Amino acid sequence: DRRDVDVTIKLPPGLKADSATRRVSLASGESADLYFHLRGSLSPGRHAISAWATSDGRVFNTGFVSVDYPHIRAQRYYRPATLDVQAVNVTYAAGMTIAYIRGVGDNVEPMLRQLGLGVTPVTPDALADADLSKYSAVVVGPRAFDAEPALRANNDKLLQYARNGGTLVEQYGQYGMAQPGILPYPITLGRPADRVTEEDAKVTILDPVSPILNTPNKIGPDDFDDWVQERSLYMPHTFDTHYHAILSMHDTGEPPNEAGILIAPLGKGTFEYVTLSFFRQLPAGNPGAARLFMNVLSARQNAATHVLNPVPPSNDP
Repeated sequence: DRRDVDVTIKLPPGLKADSATRRVSLASGESADLYFHLRGSLSPGRHAISAWATSDGRVFNTGFVSVDYPHIRAQRYYRPATLDVQAVNVTYAAGMTIAYIRGVGDNVEPMLRQLGLGVTPVTPDALADADLSKYSAVVVGPRAFDAEPALRANNDKLLQYARNGGTLVEQYGQYGMAQPGILPYPITLGRPADRVTEEDAKVTILDPVSPILNTPNKIGPDDFDDWVQERSLYMPHTFDTHYHAILSMHDTGEPPNEAGILIAPLGKGTFEYVTLSFFRQLPAGNPGAARLFMNVLSARQNAATHVLNPVPPSNDP
């Protein structure tokens, strides 16, 4: 016994589909995949795409995700058949390409793809033979150095990429980042490590003319709104004077910490150590974090019009 099912989607203003409704015939217990091809553009902000199925006069607008692990009974997590889409007003240089070394629990790479960047995954084992010179920036994911011995073994390849003129962006790591030779200039970490757990903690701009806050996206207070879970973690407690700090923040009752983004010239290129929780913000669709991360990745383009002049921070060792 089969039944016809009509699946209909509702789109926000600015998007059009090749068809508003598709029909499929299903037997009991059978499933099928239906595809709608969308075109158009959305205004900046959060939008929703919803779907519902109609069969024999009944309307179904709830889907589910199976939760199935060996140690628990299989369950279904039900939720509305709605897809949230965050449209971001973000700018970056045409043709910018990124080499991405994935970290632990790291979903930044697919978010960069969704923003339209050309991203090539690179494994730590492949670093020794990789040609990094063709990339606009090389990005190391959070805690990658803690999890990948091959990355530590090939660290000199990364640093040489920056010395040759590249932009090297390393996201936060744990205590191993303070070991000599991992970062180009020393840092120290407290025990417990400094962090800003209040996602709405005030962010103070230390260097308003820094290209990281101005090019290609103008970063303002609104870009630090609606962050999730935390601002920054495993922040250096002290750092070498080669590093230039541009932001300061702290939890209530805690002293300020300036190590959310640390920038240092390295040879002909730029090294950036980032402890802001981009790995949480980008998957959450935070537009301000996406705009700021584009600026972090754009140091090579920024260098053409701006020379980094490191300013000794107040908490240097």
